[in-house]
Amino acid sequence: MKQNVFYIGHYYDNNGLGESCRRYLDCLSSIRKVNLTSRPIYVTYNSISKLHKSNQYNEYEDNKFKKYNILIQQTFPEYLEYHKEFGKNIAILEIETANIAASGRVDKINMMDEIWVGSEFSAKSLQLAGVFKPIKVIPEPYEILEYETEKKDFFKYESEIRPFIFYTIGQYSEKKNIKSMIMAYLLEFNKKDNVRLFIKTNDYRIENNDLENIIKHDMNTIKNIIRKPADMYPDVDIVCGYLSKKDIIRLHKSSNCYINSVRGDGFGSSAIEAALSDNQVINTKNIGSATYFNNNNAFMVNSIETKTVCSNSMIINAYTINETWFEPSLADIRNCMRKAYNARLDKTIEYKSENFDKTIFSHELIKTQII
Repeated sequence: MKQNVFYIGHYYDNNGLGESCRRYLDCLSSIRKVNLTSRPIYVTYNSISKLHKSNQYNEYEDNKFKKYNILIQQTFPEYLEYHKEFGKNIAILEIETANIAASGRVDKINMMDEIWVGSEFSAKSLQLAGVFKPIKVIPEPYEILEYETEKKDFFKYESEIRPFIFYTIGQYSEKKNIKSMIMAYLLEFNKKDNVRLFIKTNDYRIENNDLENIIKHDMNTIKNIIRKPADMYPDVDIVCGYLSKKDIIRLHKSSNCYINSVRGDGFGSSAIEAALSDNQVINTKNIGSATYFNNNNAFMVNSIETKTVCSNSMIINAYTINETWFEPSLADIRNCMRKAYNARLDKTIEYKSENFDKTIFSHELIKTQII
């Protein structure tokens, strides 16, 4: 018997949450026993709705049923609303910090009938904060075959010797810790090393050109701290703004090592995409993505729990001073970069990405867990 499911999420927003919503919505739409209705929520002005096929989600938005068995809300806890006319109210949440009991979000979460999160870290954070409703750890669903296509070069370099490309994707924020990653890279490598660092970033509050200038200023500040000769620094490339999903996959397929040396995440979707693309991954220990990365399949960065300080969150109640996240060791980031670089050059060194289990993110497996 088919179930009528009403999904509400940020699937038109151009940010990590928007991409996550599109993954869950696409997976739900492929389940035969589900009649799907959807409605979008908008958090930022940076909407990608015009960049999608105009009719991609229209079918679900036009669907209407007299009764719904399930309401799924994938959003921030502040926006959750319980609707008693639905058989079951489910919230899909990305909890990226610990010690959230004082944040004011727990009461909202406890109104739901069931909670889905992407990592053991998120589940534990909710439980310790006093969430008593059932919690399921469900990875984000991926179309695995999209990441097994033939490599298509995202980069065009003049050198005949292709550089080893470190890269990261994410908002230019304290949480993503991009400045520390830049410092580790500039400290560890010199011009003689055949490496490049590529940063794809954004800040929804700042124009792309202004953000690029801010990053370049920050990089010059870091260089003034390091004090190497100017001609000794390895190359860094920066792209600010939107990239299509197709281009993001091209970026993954054209790069070598993804750096996820963040202070907090609830799942680590870009790092997962990198691993699905057979790339090496550097990942912070103790955070959400550490549910899927370990010393066997990634280079893990030691971290210590610290107070959360974040100035550019989209949500006022998030990242309060009572919360904690995990500060990666700068020395460990450097060490992991060097190990990843050496592993690509020395075939006798274990290539960790071969130990990454891709199947747990497949639509086929996740369908059996959600409906």
